[in-house]
Amino acid sequence: MPSQDFVDMTATPVDHSQSVSMLRLTAERLKKITFPQLVRPALGPNAPPTIELIQWAIQAYAFPWIRHMNALINGIILLIDSDNKAGVRIIGRSSFEFCAHSYYVKKHLKQYLDQKDLAAAWKFLLPIGTGSRYINEFHSAPEVSELFPVGPHISKAINCFKEAMPTEDDYSYLSEFCHPNMMTFSQHYLWTTPYTIDFVDQVEFGAFGAIAGSTVHGLIAIQELLTIGNERQINGAIGRLLTAIVDQHREDKP
Repeated sequence: MPSQDFVDMTATPVDHSQSVSMLRLTAERLKKITFPQLVRPALGPNAPPTIELIQWAIQAYAFPWIRHMNALINGIILLIDSDNKAGVRIIGRSSFEFCAHSYYVKKHLKQYLDQKDLAAAWKFLLPIGTGSRYINEFHSAPEVSELFPVGPHISKAINCFKEAMPTEDDYSYLSEFCHPNMMTFSQHYLWTTPYTIDFVDQVEFGAFGAIAGSTVHGLIAIQELLTIGNERQINGAIGRLLTAIVDQHREDKP
């Protein structure tokens, strides 16, 4: 369970500077993590899954998740520093999805393992690690579908993530700016009279809290997964990052 510090950080509004500082710290720490080689347990494709295989699959999910979040958060920092607010919202929606996904995976996998149902846990993890909707839709064949089963739709992860994120409209808000519509266009203009539009620099920004809050919850879920996966090295690095985020939050409190 997350500590009260994490609950306070993600349940109460924070100003933009606090959220940006947290994202900057996260970007710096994630960039420094180095990953060990993963070796799959020597089990045949038809052998019943073992706990060692499940733990390997957890690490095979968590490690690329961390590396991709590193790319996303560092990309967000570059966009922030270049004052590209429209770009931040688009990448922020992607990072939100990844954090929702880690929470979804952690919750359901833990349920199967608490029931000591390794077969169900393995069946759940297979499409998580190898699923591809694109391959199934455009290169469909029976043998291909078996190798690349369709993973869970992102809407399932987002709905599940509502248990962790205190506000339900964050994802919808970020998504609005990823499509051609009024909210996207209004980032770039202002009505200065009832008949006049002036084109301006991008208007006031309101997404940093959702991006930072979801990132904290995603990191917590990944750390819990790594604990279930009996992994220590990367788990320790994520734990130290979460501690540093809490320390920074305490220092930044007014």
